[in-house]
Amino acid sequence: MATRLVDDRDLALKVGFQATDWSHPVAYEDYANVLQTWDVKAIIRNDTCVGAAYFKDGEVHVSVLPEWRRRWATRRIIAELFAHEDAHTRIMPGHEYMYGIFDRLGFKARDDGALVKGN
Repeated sequence: MATRLVDDRDLALKVGFQATDWSHPVAYEDYANVLQTWDVKAIIRNDTCVGAAYFKDGEVHVSVLPEWRRRWATRRIIAELFAHEDAHTRIMPGHEYMYGIFDRLGFKARDDGALVKGN
């Protein structure tokens, strides 16, 4: 199965909103407004949008629909997500299983808790 990033902001925002585990209720309009300055891409697995990738100033975040978690990512798509030389991310509560995945992919924690690709 092929996973790829697609420039379809509207689809990405819609699915990303559905895929996000909100700690408190958020209106779609507020979510979309916060992301106005972010580059947002759809994550497509075969012909299905399974989530969204968010990029801004090297910061990378991903929201994936629950039914696709733990089975959408490939080494190629992770490399594409973190291609920017300053790429970094954080793991949100409830997704601690991602630490092992990022560790196996060579990511290291910075002093501020962000994960960056190790040399």
